[in-house]
Amino acid sequence: MQQTKKFFACGGYSVSGPLKGQPGKFGFACLFCGSYRCNRCRKPKLKKVRKRISEIAAEHKLTRMATLTLDPKKLSAADRKRTDRYIRELWRLMRVYLSRRWGKGKSLPFVGVLEFQGNGNAHLHILLGQYIPRAWLKRAWQSIGGGQHVDIRFVDVHRVAAYLSKYLTGDKVEHTLRLLPRRARIFTTARCIVLWPKKEKSGWRLRRADIGELLDAVENPSNVKFVAVEDLKAFGLELLSYFESPPCETAMGRDVIAELRKALPFWQMPKKSFA
Repeated sequence: MQQTKKFFACGGYSVSGPLKGQPGKFGFACLFCGSYRCNRCRKPKLKKVRKRISEIAAEHKLTRMATLTLDPKKLSAADRKRTDRYIRELWRLMRVYLSRRWGKGKSLPFVGVLEFQGNGNAHLHILLGQYIPRAWLKRAWQSIGGGQHVDIRFVDVHRVAAYLSKYLTGDKVEHTLRLLPRRARIFTTARCIVLWPKKEKSGWRLRRADIGELLDAVENPSNVKFVAVEDLKAFGLELLSYFESPPCETAMGRDVIAELRKALPFWQMPKKSFA
């Protein structure tokens, strides 16, 4: 009897479902964890998030990049242990100042990226859509406990991804993740901005099986795709990530006819035989 996996591992499970516009054909995809801490998922996800932030910047006209730092002399012993939490609290207060002075009482749209300096102190890179004089920003930031180094400059909205690539590279993010507790966020946004919109239901389902097992169970697989993995690059190896095939009950783990009926429009469903 096959032992059921108790814990999710990146690439250990799969998803499968009907393909739109291709009646009677199903797709099978490897389920990756999508974590920044994962060697396989980090670079693809960072590329995806840079693209997404660029789209948000264009939509909300975020053309100012502000950098806010901390002053080690102002930090207590407890604050030094979690400078990421401390700077987030300062930014919460700073948003109130910004909304009162520059937003006419309304919160300003923004996207923030947390980064750790070499000395282990956190600092923030904030994309804003409002012109703010550097002198005012520096005074306000220092008045609530922030550091002396404060910068704000214009960025071309079409080159936001290039600006972000300085802070969202693999090495810098790895350094940040080493100092950042698990479940703590690297990115922060205004409430009016949704970084990742909800996905529409597609009818695909989770399979607690490796995609290689599913490939072995089907006949005549097509469109078989592989993806490079950082840990395996040195060996020239890739990981199976996707394939398509006609429905197979062994691979799908459920009633094929029932699933086909769900996937097909009612006028394409096979008629019942009353022989």
